[in-house]
Amino acid sequence: MANNILTHQMIAREAAKMLEEHAPFIANINKGRQEEFGKDVQGYKKGDTVAIKIPTSGKVHDGAVFAGGNAGDDVLEQSVNLKLDTQKHVALQFGAKEKLLDITDFKERILRPQMQTLSSVVEADLIARGVVGVPNTVTMSLSGTNPSNALALSRAKMNQFLVPSGDRSAILTSTANVALSGEVSRMYNPTRTSDKAYLDGYVNSAFGMDLYEHQSIATHTKGTADTITVSAASQTGNVITMTAGTSGTLVKGDVITIAGVNAVHPLTGQDTGVLQQFVVTETVTVDTGTAVKIYPEIKPTAPAKSVTASPASGAVVTLVDTTGAQNLAFHKDAFTAAFAPLPVLASCEGYTARLPSGISVRVMTFGDGNNDIERTRIDVLYGFQVVRGLHAVRIKETS
Repeated sequence: MANNILTHQMIAREAAKMLEEHAPFIANINKGRQEEFGKDVQGYKKGDTVAIKIPTSGKVHDGAVFAGGNAGDDVLEQSVNLKLDTQKHVALQFGAKEKLLDITDFKERILRPQMQTLSSVVEADLIARGVVGVPNTVTMSLSGTNPSNALALSRAKMNQFLVPSGDRSAILTSTANVALSGEVSRMYNPTRTSDKAYLDGYVNSAFGMDLYEHQSIATHTKGTADTITVSAASQTGNVITMTAGTSGTLVKGDVITIAGVNAVHPLTGQDTGVLQQFVVTETVTVDTGTAVKIYPEIKPTAPAKSVTASPASGAVVTLVDTTGAQNLAFHKDAFTAAFAPLPVLASCEGYTARLPSGISVRVMTFGDGNNDIERTRIDVLYGFQVVRGLHAVRIKETS
């Protein structure tokens, strides 16, 4: 590949662009704040941990005394430690004929199909990880007269938890998009063009969100535990002891509500009159007195009050039916991902491209002297984390 037409640098840059173009979920989540990547662009490997900058949320204090007599709130961005735990690549075998192609032919005939496949696999992985960290859920009736109501409910849920109005997106299955198509004239705003319209699957903008048709939407199958109750009164935090009348599982990503535990306004702590939805964060078999990990945590007192009250002993726990496709509406900072620049190994030729958006792709070629061929791999190394699960909403489809 060392020729005047096709270089590793050209391929890597085009590959990085294509990865983002074919990956609307990746393109619309936080991933561009890895400051240390600019200091060491060749030193990352699977298993490394990086600190990712996340914008802070505002906080309101009472009275005339500055910060209620405390130190002022830190206006610097918060950091989230994120492990680079996943490496994926596509493997190409080049011959002399392919090496003589110009960049346009190479992009369309060879590179784009490979990057579509890679981006689809990476997207599916990240979406599946994101969905299981989101507690708030609404339902879209595909056969109903008003399927777009699910988007309106998602918008209302995000507003309820003070999600910033900008940088909102939604990824939808093809069946959901078809169900919505009959309402195009009413729900879409034809005067607005998103700056993300170049992304694959972009449909339009509605309800304050950029909408994308997506083929890698996650699915979920809820657990089997039944007749669940809270085992003891006055429990707080993110681990609650529960008992099931019929022993069974609560699966990571299951959504539950607890009788008497309502959601509150994030700043004022006022009762919204609606049960708080919680997501199970670790799969467990529930029988008698089983510890169940949940998000958000149960905190019935200020500061950072999250619910109206702790659950009573024997309070009924309802397992929400989330089985099926999990369309997702989300704000950019609900999730964060880091795409780290991989080094080109010794004795190999290659180049690592990094886009301003945070996407990094390595292209690396090595020879096989025994068979007189060259092999090229295109790699991504990344990590992912749910940062603010309440800043996203799952949209479950029903027929």
